[in-house]
Amino acid sequence: MNTNYVLFTIGSSTYGIDIKNIVSIEKVSETTPTPQMPDYMVGLVNVRGQIVPIIDCTRLLYNEGSKVDQNSRYILLETEQATLALLVESTNEIITFDSELIKPVNLYGTSSSQNYLEGVALLEDRIISIIDIEKILANVDTSSLQETN
Repeated sequence: MNTNYVLFTIGSSTYGIDIKNIVSIEKVSETTPTPQMPDYMVGLVNVRGQIVPIIDCTRLLYNEGSKVDQNSRYILLETEQATLALLVESTNEIITFDSELIKPVNLYGTSSSQNYLEGVALLEDRIISIIDIEKILANVDTSSLQETN
């Protein structure tokens, strides 16, 4: 089945998220830090009148902070569990491909509770790691996300 994915980069790696939960892609704006939050939560941001928690995707996946510049974006996501923004280094494009091209990947040395990937897709000469937003929400502290809605 053909599915649309928003592609974004972290370092030299390309990631994709199924577009079904994406509300919008926003330029990075001023954030309000919040105390006593996990290190991957960089704070809160006002997006069109809605206060939204921000998860730094680089911190979550690689344990290091994002390099924020003019290309950085918030990917605003909405699920039944929460509304949140993923901070990414840049968004590249929206592509459509058959979801059957996504193959599972075994990440040795990573606990299954911290594996946020649905799998990887090989498209022409690119490897695209597909992020499973439900896995992220199942493993981050969603109690702090729900309070802001």
